[in-house]
Amino acid sequence: MARLYVRSGLDPDEPDVPVAVLLVDPEGTPGERAVARLGDYCHEVNGWACLLRTDGWAEQARDGGQLVVDVAVYPSALLAVGVDPADFTGRSVVDPEAVVILRAQTAAAPEASVRLSEGTVVFTTGLDIPLDELLATYDDWPMVLAPPPEEFYDNDDDDRCPEPQPEWTP
Repeated sequence: MARLYVRSGLDPDEPDVPVAVLLVDPEGTPGERAVARLGDYCHEVNGWACLLRTDGWAEQARDGGQLVVDVAVYPSALLAVGVDPADFTGRSVVDPEAVVILRAQTAAAPEASVRLSEGTVVFTTGLDIPLDELLATYDDWPMVLAPPPEEFYDNDDDDRCPEPQPEWTP
């Protein structure tokens, strides 16, 4: 079962800012397996495996004091890593075309006044060890899920693309 924590010191640019940390088991639930497979679809950025926001994101919310993270992914990204989107019935509250493949919540309620980093860090491990021990021994790139995009691209209603221009002839 996925585990969600809040921990400071992970972002070298903002070491004092707490970050949502999600641990998924690559042999765990269907949602955990899907998140783990998305690691192969990420792009490397400064030692982190980043999923593009055009493919998926993490939605952070508070529920009764607990932090809840929903991992939302577009069907095309799931298909690219061999995951059938039809296996998941949940939909993103931000964009209903995106499928929620995993929901996790913290065991302890983080302070309501604490400003969390916008991103969610994902570690893939089958080990049932404390987070501090995992962080000390993890030798792979963690995955970063950004917050939802602020603007969505709609193929059917795109007025940003100019009309085709006639070919230029000398």
